[in-house]
Amino acid sequence: MAADLSIKRNGGYVVRAVLSGILLLLAAAGLIFLLTRLIPGRILLWIAGGVLLALLLLIAGVWFFCPFDPERALREQGDGVLDELDRKLLRMALSEHVGQQELDAFLADWDIEAAPIKSVLLVAYLMKTRPELHFPAAITPRLTGVLSFCRYQNLKREAHFCKLGTALRERSIPFLILKGGAMKVYRPDFPRWMSDIDVLVPAADYDRATRTALDLGYGDPMPTDHSMDLRLPGSDEGLLDIHKHLEMFTGKEEALNDGLFARAMDRRLFSIQGLLPCPEDMVFIALVNLYKNLAKNQTQESSLTTFFDLKYLISLKEDFNTEIVLEDARVSGGAFEVLFASKLAESVVPGLFPAGWMGKMEIPGKAFKKHFIDYLFKRDVLARSRDAFAGTKVGAAAQKDWSLPVFMWVALVAAVKKISGWAPLQYAIWRLRRSFR
Repeated sequence: MAADLSIKRNGGYVVRAVLSGILLLLAAAGLIFLLTRLIPGRILLWIAGGVLLALLLLIAGVWFFCPFDPERALREQGDGVLDELDRKLLRMALSEHVGQQELDAFLADWDIEAAPIKSVLLVAYLMKTRPELHFPAAITPRLTGVLSFCRYQNLKREAHFCKLGTALRERSIPFLILKGGAMKVYRPDFPRWMSDIDVLVPAADYDRATRTALDLGYGDPMPTDHSMDLRLPGSDEGLLDIHKHLEMFTGKEEALNDGLFARAMDRRLFSIQGLLPCPEDMVFIALVNLYKNLAKNQTQESSLTTFFDLKYLISLKEDFNTEIVLEDARVSGGAFEVLFASKLAESVVPGLFPAGWMGKMEIPGKAFKKHFIDYLFKRDVLARSRDAFAGTKVGAAAQKDWSLPVFMWVALVAAVKKISGWAPLQYAIWRLRRSFR
C-alpha cells in the first residue's frame, strides 16, 4: 500500500516521501562510489557483467527446464486455501442433500480442540444453516459460542457504521456498503467473521468523508492509496474502512465507481438508509476480494465465507446477469482476478457457478500464465517478505505511522517491484524460494 498523497492533510507524507527518495539515492550513490574506490572500475564492470550473465542463465534454466504448469499450480493454491478435511466440510455445508449419517461420520474423526478457528467456523455455519441436523452436545456450546462472538462483534461494528452513515447523510455524501457488511444486509441471520465494515464513497467526496469520520472522534491512522481504516483512539481494533475505490492492483479501480453507484439499491442498512450493491456487483466484489486475500495471504476466515456468499448471491436471482460481472472486470482491468478466483472457488466446490461461467470469463492462456506468475510472486515472495518485515521495529512502526526510515523502505520495495516485473524473473525467484523453504 501507499499513502494517499493527493489529500491536503497528508502534506507531511509528501515531504517525507521526497526526503526518503533523496536519502535512498544518496545511499545508492555512496555505495557505488565506495565500490569504485575499493575495486578498479574495469574489474567492477567484469564482476557486474558476470553476475548479470549468471542471473540470466539461471532465469533461462528455470524457465525452460522447469516450465510453469498453471493447472497444477491452481490445484496447489486450492489445497493451500483449504485442506481436504475442510474442503469436505465446506461441500457438506453448501450441499442441500447432506444427511445425518454423513455428518456423524465426519464428526467422528474431527477434534474441535485441535481444529483451527476456520474449521470451527465451517462446522458452526453448517449447524446454523442446517437446523434439522443433530450435533453432539459436547461440541454444541463451543459452536454456539463462536456464532455468538461473531454476532456481538458485528453488532458493535454496525453501531459505528450507523454513526458514520448518519453523519455522511447529513453532509449529502452518498455511501455504499461493501463486502461482509453488505452481505449482513442481504443475510441478516447469517453470522460472519468481519474485521471491519467497508464503506465506498465517490472519489470526489473521499476527502470530505474521511474528515467527517475524524470529526466524529475516530483515530487518524496511516491512510493508504485507496482507503482509510477507522479505529477508536488508543485501540487497534478495526471498525470501519472508508474506500474511494476497491483495491485490485490494476490502477483502473476507480472506473468501477459509476456503475456500482448507478446499479446500487436504496436500502435500510441496519438502522439507516444507504446504498446496497446489486447481486451481480456483489459477486464481482466477492471474487476480487477473495483474490486479494489470497494474494496477500491474509484473512482466511473471511475467505471461507466467500463460498457461502457466492452460492447465495448467484441463486438469489433467476435472471442473474453475468454480463454485469464481465463489464465490471473489463472496466477495472480485473479479468484475471475474476477468472482466477472463479477457477479456484470451482476447484474447491464444483458446481458453484452456472454452466458456461468459465467460458465467458476466459482470457488468453499466455496472459493468464503471466498474471498467475505475478500472483504467486506477490503471495509467496512479497507477502511473506512483508510478514517478516512486520516483525522488525521498523515494520511495527509502519503499522501506525510512516516515519522517514519506513518511507525509505517503501521506496526500496517499490523499486524492487518495478525491477522484478518480468515474468521469467518472478518465476525464477518464486521457484527458488519454494525449493529452499
